[in-house]
This record gives sequence, C-alpha cells and structure tokens, in this order.
Amino acid sequence: MREDHRMDELERLTGRWWDWEVRRWDAAGLLLIADNDLTYHHAVEVTFTDVAWVACTDLFHHPVFRPPTAGEREFAREVAPEDEYTLFTWDAETATGAVPMMVVAQGVQVREDL
Repeated sequence: MREDHRMDELERLTGRWWDWEVRRWDAAGLLLIADNDLTYHHAVEVTFTDVAWVACTDLFHHPVFRPPTAGEREFAREVAPEDEYTLFTWDAETATGAVPMMVVAQGVQVREDL
C-alpha cells in the first residue's frame, strides 16, 4: 500500500459540500458526486479507478477526508497487498450516525466546478 499525495486533494474537499452520493459503481470505477443540494445538479465528482475494496454508504453527508488509521492501513494491505494501490479514508454522517468509510483504489480524479 502506498502513501499518496492525492489524499491531500480529497482533504481539501472537507467542509465544502454537504450532500454526497454514489452516482455509479461499475468496472470503470466508483463515482461520487457532491453539492449542497443534489436535487438538480452537482458541483464536484470524485472518481476512484481500479477499485479493490469499498466501504461506503450510497448517500452520506459532511465527509471529513483524513489520513488512514494504522488499523485501516493494515486491513487495506490484506485486501490489496500490491504497492500500486492507495487507501482513501473519511468519516461521514449517515442515517444511522457517523461512520468511517474507505476506498482502496489505484487512482482518484477530482473534478470541481461542473
């Protein structure tokens, strides 16, 4: 598992949009969209590519993107021991309360101001 500067790019998104949802999850990757109200549009897209593991609800709010804990890193190494994968982690509010979430993927792309 490698450390990646792209986590910094995600951390920069913390506190900027309230509502997040999984828009698509298929062989091409996992696509998250976000805005303060997703009814008519979205302002940001986060696409994880070559995904090995996902622990994420389909709708969440107020994510706080953060560095992974030691336990999360250990788990991710078991899921994808190859060095080309990166662990992306955040905490977010769901209908049942605050939940830690993570994605193990080879890449991430952030598109803003759509």
